[in-house]
Amino acid sequence: MRGFERAILTNPEQISALTEAAVDFLQEQGVDARASHHVGLVLDEILTNLMTHGQSLNQPARVKISIGTNKVDGEIIDQGPPFDPKSAPDPALDQPAAERQVGGLGLFLVRKLSCALEYVREGGENRTKFAIARGGRRLS
Repeated sequence: MRGFERAILTNPEQISALTEAAVDFLQEQGVDARASHHVGLVLDEILTNLMTHGQSLNQPARVKISIGTNKVDGEIIDQGPPFDPKSAPDPALDQPAAERQVGGLGLFLVRKLSCALEYVREGGENRTKFAIARGGRRLS
């Protein structure tokens, strides 16, 4: 497995730079564009939520990515308030967009794009792990 690891402060500039660096790294390592893009979307969504909803603007977060044969594994470690991204309710997609409550689409997308999503709170830190299938595969 090949890996990528970075520490950032959760602000728009550093989140954007990290997401771009992660996608570039994955593509340089031969990961297909679809999987690379999905990893970037998941990183951006979780880190942006940490910054905005977790009141963690400019708080440190660590990101780890490892590349396997069939999937890309990612982990985000932060010291924000406890939050399990699997616990957020799904948006009411059966309602017209104008009538829906704002929010929730990003985490819904994270859950749909990930073939695995885990969360644990350990030692005052959130550890959110995700996996994105490579090559259009859907892993169970």
